[in-house]
Parts: sequence; C-alpha cells; structure tokens
Amino acid sequence: MSQQERFRLGGIPLKHWAAVVIVITLGLAPLTLSLLRLWAVTGITPLGALVNVHQHPGAMEALRFSFLEATASMLLTIIIGLPLAWAFGRYQWKHLRTKRALLFLPFITPPVVAAVGFLALFSPDGLVYRMGFDLRGETGFFGWLSSVTGWANPGHFVALVLAHVWFNLSLIIRFVEPVVAQIDPTWEEQLSLLPSGQSRLGRIQHLWLPLLGPATLVAATYTFFFSFTSFAMVKWLAPSSNTLESLLGEMGGTAGIAGYRVETSLAVLGIATLQMMLMLVMLILAGRFERKHSQVLSLHQEIKNRERHGPPTKPWAWYVNGIIVLLLAPLVSVVITSFRVRTANASGAAYQWTLEGWRRAWTGDFSTVPVMDALTNSLTYAIMTLIIALPLGYAVASCLVTLRIRGHRKAAGLLDSLCMLPLSMSAVMVGLGMVVGILRWFPPMFTFPYLPVVPHIMLVLPFVIRLMVPAIERIDPMYAEQASLLPMNRMAFWWHSRGSFLLVPATMAASLCLAFSLGEFGATFLVVRVGSWDSLSILVDQVASRPKFDPYVFPTAMALATILMVVTLLVLSLNEHVRMWRSRHDI
Repeated sequence: MSQQERFRLGGIPLKHWAAVVIVITLGLAPLTLSLLRLWAVTGITPLGALVNVHQHPGAMEALRFSFLEATASMLLTIIIGLPLAWAFGRYQWKHLRTKRALLFLPFITPPVVAAVGFLALFSPDGLVYRMGFDLRGETGFFGWLSSVTGWANPGHFVALVLAHVWFNLSLIIRFVEPVVAQIDPTWEEQLSLLPSGQSRLGRIQHLWLPLLGPATLVAATYTFFFSFTSFAMVKWLAPSSNTLESLLGEMGGTAGIAGYRVETSLAVLGIATLQMMLMLVMLILAGRFERKHSQVLSLHQEIKNRERHGPPTKPWAWYVNGIIVLLLAPLVSVVITSFRVRTANASGAAYQWTLEGWRRAWTGDFSTVPVMDALTNSLTYAIMTLIIALPLGYAVASCLVTLRIRGHRKAAGLLDSLCMLPLSMSAVMVGLGMVVGILRWFPPMFTFPYLPVVPHIMLVLPFVIRLMVPAIERIDPMYAEQASLLPMNRMAFWWHSRGSFLLVPATMAASLCLAFSLGEFGATFLVVRVGSWDSLSILVDQVASRPKFDPYVFPTAMALATILMVVTLLVLSLNEHVRMWRSRHDI
C-alpha cells in the first residue's frame, strides 16, 4: 500500500473526512447542547415543551404575526418581482451587469443597515413621510385606518412588509430571470400560431406559467422563509409586534440558567422547537420546488435571445429603472441622514447639515467603542471566518463529489443533508445554541476573544459548500489524468488538475464569507455580551437604540451604518470583478 493510499478511506483523503466530521459536529453540537441544557433546567422534553407552547404569553401572537407578515411579504414580492424578472430577462438592457448588481444589492446589504435605512425613509425628514405617509407615528391615513378597523399599528406592518419586499426581490431575479433569458424564443412564436396562444392570457397559461412556475415557487418559498425568520427589521420597523424570531432574541439571553426564570427557559425551548420544525418543512418544500426548477432546461443562448427581442419598450424601461431607483432609496437615505440633525427652535423643528454624527462615530464615548475598534473586530471576525470556512467547505465539497462519482450517492446525500443543518436554523437560533448550549455548559468560553466567529462559520459553511460542489463537478477528469503524467509535486498537481479551475468560485465564496460575517446580526446579538467584542453591526444597533433626546443619536447611528455599508460593498465589488474576469476569459 502506497503512502498516498494509506491516508485515504474509500478513495477520499482522511483530512477531507475529518472536515466532514467537523462541519457536521459544528452544526449539531450547539443545537443539541442547547436542547439538553433547556431540558435539564426545565425538566421537560422538547416535545413536551412544544405541546404546551400555546400556554406561553405572546407565543401564539408571535406565530400568527410571523405567518401574516411572511405571507404578505411573499405575495407582494411576487406581484412586484415577477414582471420585473420577466422584463429584465427578456430584453436587451444597457449596462446589464451594473443593473443586475444593483438588483442583487439589497439581499447582501447587512440587515441592520437596511433597517435603519428604512427608518430614515420613514422619519419626519424622510421621503415617505414627505409624501404624506406616516408609517412610524401613524397619523393621517394610517391613524384613520387603525381607528376604523381596530387594527393596531398598521403602519408598522406596512413598513415591515415593504422592507421584506425590498430585501427579497433579488430572489425573484435570481431564480426567474435566467429561465426567461434562456428560453428558446421560437417556442413563443410557435405557440402564437395555435388557437390557445392567440391571446396574451393563453400564452401565459400555456407557456410562461409552466416554465416560470417552478422557479417562482422556489423564490416564493425562500422569500417566505427569510421573512419568517427576519430579526433586525422586525426589531426596528415593527417594535410593537413580535415574530417567533424576535421573541427568541428577546428571551434567549436569560434562558438556560438553572433556578432562574425557569418559565423563560421553558418558553424558549417550546418556541425554538416549533420554529425549527417549521423551518425544516419550509426547506423541504424549497428543495422539492428547486428539483422541479432544475428540470427546466436552458435551451438557447442568453445574448442571442436578448438581441432578438431588442431593447425594452418605454413602459418596461420605466418600470425596471424605477424599481432600481427605489431599491437604492434606503441606502442613499442612510448616507444623507448621517449628515443631518433635527433641531428645535421657537418656530418648530428644523434640520441642518452637520458632521457631528461622524465625529461621534469616529471617537466613540463612555458607553460605546470607537468605530475603528468595532471595525477592527468585524474585519477580524470576517477574516477568521474566511480562513476557516473556505478550506472546510472545499474539503467537504470534494468529499461529496468523490462519493457521487464512486457511486455512493445515498451516502453523499445523507452527508450533504447533515452539513446543511445550519440552514434549518435561523441566525438567532444559532446564537441561542451558542449561548444556551455552549456558554451555559462551559462558562469559561465567555473569555474566548473570538467567540463570535463560531456562529459566523456555522452560518456560511452551507453556502460555501453549495458554491464549491457544482464547481468541482464541472471539472473534466481529463486534466487530472494529463497532470499525473507530468513530473510535479502534489501541490502543483492539485493546482493544474483542480485548483486553477476553482479560482472563480472560491473567490465568490470568499467574498460571501466576508460580506456575511461583516453584516451578521442575529447570532452576534445573542452571543456578544462584552463591549470589547462589539462588531460594527452591533454598534449600529446599540447607538440607534439610545433615547432620542440627544439629537445626534440618529446621525451617529447612520454614520456607523454608512461605514458598514461601504466596507461590505467594497468586499462584494471583488466578486463582481471576478465575474467580469470570468466572462472575458470564458471560464
């Protein structure tokens, strides 16, 4: 047996098997330990807590609100996003790559930045307020609606749904636009010659609905999922209501302490079990819809299709460009509000331009760290997340691909499902697993300075694996056979047979790791309890939560959010440069 074969199991290097074990353990351990801790503290099993979850104050109201806002967000996202994706995929647009990047921008914007951006839009100095819609104070139309219908806080609900639509529109573009762009245009021409294709309604029923239905269902399911598990936007835009996610965020910090507020631990156990089961159902549905979506074949070249249909008509151009402008509005509002402060005088409230918010953000004060300290923490967490998650994700992806090639598809599918476990948990649930599962069992870990990195790694690993698996599968084995005939060391052999072909997906995965870690809020909100660990997203939340009797609180929070947004966009611009390089070199 050669030395190379000695360190392999089933044709797979032992270090890749070790990576699989580490990833699965990382996904299972915090959740398992947290359930065991809550079980030990309450003396009730998770199933028993689930059966009695309706007895906990606020649980059923949170469940109803979660379903209501997620359903409304999903429906409105489809209504706005489906025509947007159809037009964007069908016509020949100027600056297509730039427009696509702008349409995807909301989804990768840090949630806390998006939340304060909408706060700025809805504030008395914001665009929406000036248009006559008071979504925060609920005067005017929304006050009248509340008094007539008895609906408490309709403005908050509308604000939250609009923010979720803004966030999730890119999902519709992601799944529907490629299908529209790559469908053979002769299909529509042939259908128009038949009686059932004479009308627009007939073409929708017999062509577009069967082709776009699976992709739309996938996007709708993920939209519902992300809206259902929203935390930062619920916390800031609908403070009078709770979703299951925000309720867990409020209660999770004091759960799992023996002999202290046992009813809180019991409520957290029941609510967490309920939410995890609901999320598993949603992900199973999304997987089924995605398999149907994958059966729609790309039958024609996108560039030729766009050239055939030509530039968009004026109504479609106005619609798509108008949506892009609206998508930028919250981000622009963040920047503008960071330079404006509200002052009171004898004639009433007034606004003036100032740099005081930026000065306070830069220097910090007695209760918050300076922005450079928080930024250093954020960048440190992001870089460590990248250094750990990228090699682990590659090793797991390589193991899964090798298993499939060798015919062990069931084993690969099982391991893939286990590695995707963090996807069935929201960010707050991951943070809850860290706080209740690990820190309550092992309190000395509170002193570990890089503790927030652990939930970041857990949350990004499934996405890294999802990016690397198809990239590895596309590599022709012929390159490895040719490289094996040349005199080269193991590293050179790996680079010429596989590594060089993974440069683009690895860079995309790296930018995703950095951007996600920089903007992550839900898990960090529960884990970070010491000021020296404050990340930039947590600092934005801390400053914005202060009482507003100090007029510079809001500009300071907006200045911090602007810095976080700019840093995230700089990281993601790397991804777009790589996409352009790939298109130029046909890789």
